[in-house]
Amino acid sequence: MSASPMSQSPTRAAASGDSVIHDLGYQHYTGPREGEAGARRALFWQGVRAMFGIGRPLKAKAIPVFVAIVTMLPGLGSLVASGASQGQLPVLYGTIIEPQLVLFLLFQAAQGPELLSRDQAHRVLPLFLTRQVTRTQYALTRWLSLWCATLVIVLLPLLLMWIGEIGIAKDPGTAFTKIAPKIGPVLALATLCSWVYAGLGGFFASLSPRRAYATAAVIGVFLVSAAIGAGLREFAGMNYYVSAYIDPMDGLRLVARLLFAEPSRGMELNVPPPLWHFVLVQLGLGAAGIGGIVWRARRMDV
Repeated sequence: MSASPMSQSPTRAAASGDSVIHDLGYQHYTGPREGEAGARRALFWQGVRAMFGIGRPLKAKAIPVFVAIVTMLPGLGSLVASGASQGQLPVLYGTIIEPQLVLFLLFQAAQGPELLSRDQAHRVLPLFLTRQVTRTQYALTRWLSLWCATLVIVLLPLLLMWIGEIGIAKDPGTAFTKIAPKIGPVLALATLCSWVYAGLGGFFASLSPRRAYATAAVIGVFLVSAAIGAGLREFAGMNYYVSAYIDPMDGLRLVARLLFAEPSRGMELNVPPPLWHFVLVQLGLGAAGIGGIVWRARRMDV
């Protein structure tokens, strides 16, 4: 049966047997083809936006905003106290950032599943893989989004203290010369913290398509490692610094104090191993997490 003239006159049509294909007038894409790099770039920025709840309802932004504000308050208080005492009370970066490590974990546990867990729940992985993105590239791009978003959150309170310490000085020019070298430890600590949280947090968030389970897994692995470290110290008499190799958060606390040369009383009485020991352990933990994310991406159902 041939197509009627009425079906062919308004729009162009091609008939084949009983089928008629109508041209509805949609425009074809004529822009540049960005290829594989463009696909990865789009995936990366979508991940960063998701981590901060950009483009989503207000409740999706609650945790990032909460963590960013609360982690900056102790540093702001320290700057006010230091300014009021005319520098008699120093700004202690490692001491102030130490308790904030729990809040950085909260950010990772709440927002990390937005990427790796939600992709599985909504079964959008086939869409990504049709855009010249392999499973390994998908995994590494998602991890990079996690790492960059966490780096921003960790860096905010440290940069606030670094800039503020210069600003409250009587002579900012002289203070800058003295305080400027601290930018190295600031960047190093932020990079290492985000490396560990994004690696381990991303891997455990990817293990379940259900967000609640993924969040519990991220928090659970850090709590369990802390409990194991504490148990080994209490019941097996293990040295604190050795148990810190097992507990990532304890390791990061020691790195923070050693980087800024702010030893606690216990560290003065019991000298810790060199800084690079703890840095290597943290780098290894983060690298293991990245490997786990890649492994998990290769096993995801599509």
